Amino acid sequence: MPLGFFKKKNIADVIYMNGHIYTQDSEFPWASAVACRDGRILAVGDFEAMDEISSDDTQIINLKEHYMFPGFIEVHGTQILKTFSQQYLSLDPIWDLDTTLEAVSDYCASSDAEVILGYGYSESILADYNDAEEVHSLLDEIEAERPVILLGISGIHCWLNTLAEDIIRAAAEDQCLQYVSTEFILHTLAPLDFEAVEGCVMETADEMADKGITAVFPLNTPDYFNSVFQSCLIALIGENITLKQRLFSSVYINRPLPPALVLHKLSEARTNCTELDGMITSDFLKIEVSEDENLAFFTQEQLNTICLAAAEKGYHIHIDALDKESAQKAAETFRFLRSKGCRNNTFVLAADRDSGLSEEEEFITTWQTDYLNESVFGHAQNVSEAIDLLTLSAAEMLGISKESGSIEKGKRADFTVFEENPLDKTLRYFSTMHASRTIVDSLIVYDQDEARDEEMCGLLFSMQL
Repeated sequence: MPLGFFKKKNIADVIYMNGHIYTQDSEFPWASAVACRDGRILAVGDFEAMDEISSDDTQIINLKEHYMFPGFIEVHGTQILKTFSQQYLSLDPIWDLDTTLEAVSDYCASSDAEVILGYGYSESILADYNDAEEVHSLLDEIEAERPVILLGISGIHCWLNTLAEDIIRAAAEDQCLQYVSTEFILHTLAPLDFEAVEGCVMETADEMADKGITAVFPLNTPDYFNSVFQSCLIALIGENITLKQRLFSSVYINRPLPPALVLHKLSEARTNCTELDGMITSDFLKIEVSEDENLAFFTQEQLNTICLAAAEKGYHIHIDALDKESAQKAAETFRFLRSKGCRNNTFVLAADRDSGLSEEEEFITTWQTDYLNESVFGHAQNVSEAIDLLTLSAAEMLGISKESGSIEKGKRADFTVFEENPLDKTLRYFSTMHASRTIVDSLIVYDQDEARDEEMCGLLFSMQL
């Protein structure tokens, strides 16, 4: 009986065979088959050598000579924020006060939303206003009949009109709250249509799957949007809908909050993900740092204290340094954390290449936020480099290189499959390629042929109507 039990545990659920499998494992770069069990890679090699780990219950999937790669991890885009683009006014942080107010006025005139939501203004445009009522009145002159809430580029600070302020004050009094957070304001006013967002989330997932993206890390998505997106994914799981990407979430700050509050936010985010089997995780503290006191200023001591509190609890840390001085400050913080014994955390510093940082530092040095907000195709020199950025480098950046980034035994069975070999194409051509299959947890979550059939059926149905 024990022998049979252990043998069964080593039998593959599914074997993908007859493919050109680019493993990203330097010792064994190409294979023709990969066996999976319980969402993990059980074996990589030739199909003929997998007899011992297959049975009548093993599903055999023919790749038809297509090209399989480790699942693409997107850390260079803002897909989640784009999901909400039809439900809020995008405000450019470089706009001055007059330009911002003009954009809000135009949006209010054209929108029939019950609550007006805008995002992206720079908090510095209100630096000359000390009186809260005066700040409210600036929006009252534009819209007084509907609540107006503008979320700053930090994702932390809100600018309300008087009606919105009154609603929040009444809600806080009802709940006997002494402190009102941005999360409370946004969730009380509820400016987003959850059902509409849920549909957009599914569309976004389809678009990413079509590009072979199996995981996404939304670096610059404010906590509120991140929270709503995550809630939609959890709702889909509750409806037994298979998720098409893993979500690596983070808690974002750009002000020196009390360490206890930061840990509370991190713990709450992580707790919400504990039963989601790695499909949604929240292990990152994302900090934006600037020497401009109107943007994201931290003293060295404040940055050290917050990061140490998070690192000692096992969280990874990503610091966006907006200028050279901040890059040096962030580097000093990471050196401080290493000196305190924080060896198992992933520390990522996004900074300009000319920030004077040593390439031999123990933390990862990436590039400025603008780089990470753009597609890898605008920066990679060739297809091979682009694939590295989407697999090995992305996994390293997220601190999951033991789990993802290559096709090796024990790693997660997330794969991206193309009908043609991207490595034979130009970078521009690769940027337009569609995946023939996208596989997450060893399950096919996107199939190009099926998607085309569904599109054709939808077209024929609309023509009949």
